[in-house]
Amino acid sequence: MPLICFEWHQRPENVLAGHLTWADYRPTEGPNAVRVLHHKTGQVVFLPLVARTGEPLFPELTAYLDTLERLGVPIVLMQPKPLGAQVPGPAKPFLLRTARTRVRRAAKKAGLPDWLTFAACRHGGMTELGDAELTESGIIALSGHRTADAARGYIKATEVQREAGLLKRRAWVQAITEDGRLVEQEVDKSRNRAPAGE
Repeated sequence: MPLICFEWHQRPENVLAGHLTWADYRPTEGPNAVRVLHHKTGQVVFLPLVARTGEPLFPELTAYLDTLERLGVPIVLMQPKPLGAQVPGPAKPFLLRTARTRVRRAAKKAGLPDWLTFAACRHGGMTELGDAELTESGIIALSGHRTADAARGYIKATEVQREAGLLKRRAWVQAITEDGRLVEQEVDKSRNRAPAGE
């Protein structure tokens, strides 16, 4: 569950409600893709599972799903409990509180911080898109948001993003000529002037 939210930017409540089904994972029309319906926005995003180079794009998640027992139509279901003489009952969806408890317990066991919750998994995946320096249109293409404003709220500012920005700024300030000389950008006098109204 958490990995689906992190990697495929699915809302936790949508995963639990069964909006991601086995028919969406490696569908007939795209055996190397997953079809993700973002229920809130109505957006359907086909995410490739394998790059054109053959490199797997979600190796841990696909390895897990490819070996997971299919308990029903939704991908995420609770293992059925035996009813009596070892006859299993039907598989059921997770309750939100059960999912939250399990994620919290697993995070604690792995030594992860207390702020790592089920809801934080989606936010973390979105923030990683920012760390990877995707453009806003690239982020929207993956997350299923309709607008950049909607997506922006999920991407937290990080040290990785600040460092990437500063390195780009530094590269702009110090350009290397074709003959290998390092030259500074010429200072535009207007850059340091106060706006006219001040």
